[in-house]
Amino acid sequence: MSKLTGLIKISSHQDSAKADVVFVHGLGGNAISTWHPQGKQDDDDFWPVWLGNDQLGLKIWSFGYNAEATNWKNNSSMPLFDQASNLLDWLNIHDLGQRPLVFITHSLGGLLVKKMLSSALTFQKQAILEQTKGIVFLATPHTGSHLANLIDNISVLTQATVSVEELKAHSPQLRELNEWYRENVRSLGIATKVYYETQPVKGILVVDPDSANPGIEKVKPVAIEKNHIDLCKPESQNSQVYLGVRKFIKECLKTTVRLKDDSNGTVYVGEIPIHEH
Repeated sequence: MSKLTGLIKISSHQDSAKADVVFVHGLGGNAISTWHPQGKQDDDDFWPVWLGNDQLGLKIWSFGYNAEATNWKNNSSMPLFDQASNLLDWLNIHDLGQRPLVFITHSLGGLLVKKMLSSALTFQKQAILEQTKGIVFLATPHTGSHLANLIDNISVLTQATVSVEELKAHSPQLRELNEWYRENVRSLGIATKVYYETQPVKGILVVDPDSANPGIEKVKPVAIEKNHIDLCKPESQNSQVYLGVRKFIKECLKTTVRLKDDSNGTVYVGEIPIHEH
C-alpha cells in the first residue's frame, strides 16, 4: 500500500457526479490505510467508499504521496511542501476543477492542501481555486511553532529518525501559510471544518487544540474523543466525524454560484439546492 501514489479513484459509479471529494493523508500515512478503521482493511470498510455510496452525487478520490517521516530530513527544502505542485498537477491531469471540489485532510495533509491552493493562486490555476468549496481539517497543525513538537511526537510513535532542527527552520514559512489561508479563505469562498483529538497516543497528544485551530472567524473547532491516528478513521456511518463531514459537504455544494462584487466590494453567493437521490 505504500506504493499507492498519485490521485487514486475510489468511487466513480455515479452516473453524473455533481462534485469531487479528495482525501489527503498526512505524514506516515497512505492513500488507503489512513482512512480505514483499525483492524478493518476491506474495500467497503472505510468512509471514502461510504461517501461514494451515499447518494450525494460525489466522485471520490484519494491522493497518495511518499510521506515517510524520514523524508523530512532534508537540508534545503521541505519535501511535503514540494508535493503541493505535484498534487496540483494530478488534479489537472484528471480534470478536477470542472465541478465543485471538497478536500478531506488528515494532519499534515491539511498543510499540503493549503500550500497547493497558494500555489494555484501563484500559477493562476483559477479553476481549482474557484471550484474548491470546502476543506475538512482533521487534526491539522496549523501553527508553525507547534510543528517541531508534532514531528517529535510522530517520530516517537513511528520510531522514525527525523531532523526536528531542520523543521524548526520552516516554522516562519508555516505561520505565513496559515496567515495566507486566514486572509484569503473568505474571498476564495472556501468553507472550513475543523476537528481535533482529545486522546493521547502512547501518552502523547500529537496535535493540541491551539495548533489545530486555524483561527478563522466563525469556524469553531470540534473536539472528538479519539486519538490522532483514529480521528480520521470513523468506525461506522453513524460516527460523529462521518455524519459531520457528510453534512458539511452537502452545505458546501449548496453554494456553487458566485456573483460579481458590487460597488461596495461585497461578494454575493447564490445558493443552488442539491437534491439527494
